[in-house]
Amino acid sequence: MTAVLRYMGIPARYVNGLMIGEGYTHAWVEVYGENGWYGLDPTNNLHIDDYYIKLAHGRDYGDCPVDQGIFWGDAAQSQDIYVNVEEADPDGDGGSRGTAVR
Repeated sequence: MTAVLRYMGIPARYVNGLMIGEGYTHAWVEVYGENGWYGLDPTNNLHIDDYYIKLAHGRDYGDCPVDQGIFWGDAAQSQDIYVNVEEADPDGDGGSRGTAVR
């Protein structure tokens, strides 16, 4: 979708992150308009809202690897990511914004 938008002259970028409640990473596209960047999820046919957590954005997937590394010889990899999201404190008196733990 990003390539099609760019072909049509619409500035667009690739975004990866998390959808609350899904338990895995997800990707979507952002388009640039008069009021800034606007997120669209073509996979789920949704507008990006507070249930999406952006990890990175870039020109394409290559700019936003979720994990990256090099193995030498016999190797195996396992990765667990735990994310806890809490609503921001509306009063601004030190409420939690959320935590990410590996």
